[in-house]
Amino acid sequence: MYDKFFKTAFKATTEKLGIVFTPIEVVDFIVHSVDDVLKKHFGKSLASKDVHILDPFTGTGTFIVRTLTYLKDQMDAGEISLADITRKFMKELHANEIILLSYYIAAINIESTFDEINGDEEGYIPFEGIVLTDTFESTEIEDTLDDDYFGTNDERLKRQQEVPITAIIGNPPYSMGQVDENEINNSTSYFKLTDAITNSYVRLTDARRVVSVYDSYLKAFRWATDRLASNGVIGFITNSSFVDFKTMNGVRRSFENEFNYVYVLNLRGAIKERLGELAKKEGQNVFDIMTGVAITILIKDGSQNHDIYYYDIGDYLTRKDKFDYLEKTYSMINVDWLRISPDENGDWINKRDKNYLNYVPMGNDSSTNYTDTMFKDSAIGVTTSRDSWVYNFGKKHVFDNSAKLVRNYNNERERLSNYLPKQKLDYINTDSTYMSWSRKTKTKLSSNISINHDERKIVKSSYRPYTYKWLYYDTDIVEMPGRFKDFLGENNKVIYVSGPGVKRDFSVIMTSAIPEYKYIEKGRGFYYSNNGRNGFFGTSEININSHYGLTEEEIFFYIYGVLHSSEYRKKYANDLQKALPRIPLLKNKEKYLEIGSKLADLHLNYEDQPIWEGVEVEISKPNYLVKKMKHPKKGILDTIIFNDSITIKNIPEKAYEYIVNGRPAIEWIIDQYQVKTDEKSGITDDPNDFSDDPKYILNLLLSVITVSMRTLELIDELPPFEVTE
Repeated sequence: MYDKFFKTAFKATTEKLGIVFTPIEVVDFIVHSVDDVLKKHFGKSLASKDVHILDPFTGTGTFIVRTLTYLKDQMDAGEISLADITRKFMKELHANEIILLSYYIAAINIESTFDEINGDEEGYIPFEGIVLTDTFESTEIEDTLDDDYFGTNDERLKRQQEVPITAIIGNPPYSMGQVDENEINNSTSYFKLTDAITNSYVRLTDARRVVSVYDSYLKAFRWATDRLASNGVIGFITNSSFVDFKTMNGVRRSFENEFNYVYVLNLRGAIKERLGELAKKEGQNVFDIMTGVAITILIKDGSQNHDIYYYDIGDYLTRKDKFDYLEKTYSMINVDWLRISPDENGDWINKRDKNYLNYVPMGNDSSTNYTDTMFKDSAIGVTTSRDSWVYNFGKKHVFDNSAKLVRNYNNERERLSNYLPKQKLDYINTDSTYMSWSRKTKTKLSSNISINHDERKIVKSSYRPYTYKWLYYDTDIVEMPGRFKDFLGENNKVIYVSGPGVKRDFSVIMTSAIPEYKYIEKGRGFYYSNNGRNGFFGTSEININSHYGLTEEEIFFYIYGVLHSSEYRKKYANDLQKALPRIPLLKNKEKYLEIGSKLADLHLNYEDQPIWEGVEVEISKPNYLVKKMKHPKKGILDTIIFNDSITIKNIPEKAYEYIVNGRPAIEWIIDQYQVKTDEKSGITDDPNDFSDDPKYILNLLLSVITVSMRTLELIDELPPFEVTE
């Protein structure tokens, strides 16, 4: 109830602070587990004297309420007394909350729960253990907050900070950062906490790009670790990305170093960025979110042990299945834990193949700096931060939309020209149908920099697999234009591969157009040559190092062949999720070169393939406009209803086995080639506007069916994956 209320009434606050209210089944499991940990490792319990319990992000008070309810069950069983619960309520339960309404609700919930336990004789007793504060900020300054309206608040916080905390439980905020720059919110900085993360999680990571390590939920782990008494326990439910992400290996190493026992129960549900079967395997989330979650129990008991235990709840489970498991298991002491031995990479699960490191890497990403690589250089795709304004199937629409954007920006610049730079952003027009703001355009506005519009900057871009769109490629309004503008030129080729941290299976595709960043998930492009040395593309610098007795051109296509090997992808699946590909020298390298060349030609010329034999096109009248293609029923893949007048039949179901970027190539056409209107800007993107040929989309769909079948045939022709010793 509270979850729905806050999401509806306080949507912006809920999203900014990452507020998600915790299911009772999860809360009870954590409370029971913490009690069992205290008994096993410290000879105490939640009810014991001087065991102080803190929920730093209490929300509506569920963790404290369920702790009291749990203690009441023990009292009813004769294990503890009412005096134990009263002492706990009066002196040893602590909770923090930053949102005023949540604070009041939590106080009432906690007080009413204790009132039911206490009975009528003592009267209603207020809960003195709750503090209205930003938990992270509360330890940033020596002086606690002074508040004219909440006179006892300052005193409560001081009292809380003076007691040794034995158990910290809760559901920390999970939101990493603000995405929409049209929403004007200033993030709070926590300098001490940031330094603590820098000197632990970041210091121990191998990654160079570490922004995700400062996520709110990791701030919570760091804060709780530092707040805990010398011995104690932390019980959190959080985002589960720290379990396996390459950039999080510093977090994992810190957990191992700083705690004697680490228990992680992975509840899965990480469907964000996953498609199809991979998303289904994750099962439903225990929250109404797309980010995977895990229950983590961290124990400091002063021993010499540093043990890590892990349990994966399983594939394809519903939310109810997961709740049932938590209820039945009751506590972490009943979980069938797997003992984990971290490897040299700091990996706990999905460990990488040691032999893989013997192969030459394709290139470097943000976390590596190899000197001997296949490619001398690579680049990520374009991130505009305003796709609806600068991307479109219609070239004229790209011109009109980008011109409007530039015009409105300049109008705002002139309107606010008399304001001080820091004041301007307080008065900008944030109407999303008028302007799309980003960090770059805000900076330019503050500096009073004008932007010019130039129709010559419209280029063709590979937006999604087998999907071209027009892009207004201007560095003034494209937030992160990448570097393809500097070297791609004409008659060039790019092998675009999925990068480290992907949640989908590894993918690769070749293109000759400037790729959008999500063309392939977390993608990186390795280009054939640098055409940008002069302004006429008359000469080019080859971007590939010759390896394995092959010329630069041959090695380019050899790589493409290797990357399509099913054996290669299966054998090195874990490596390919955590690092850019490495290329072994294979026996039958000439055959891999041959197949790689054929695959490249097929994928570069995907628009012009003949119809696959047996596929039928039924046309009742010559209407080739598309609104949204579909299958007649779920699971009926041999037929696509193109529109009311055209149906494609006898599509080989095998064609759907060609998957690129987590989805069959055919499904990418169905997904992308539909009329869509962006909710924020109101801009419509109509695929019928892309080409003057009215049959373009129909022919494209038929071509991609052929591309799919022919790709699968060529992959089957690859010889066995045998590495030359």
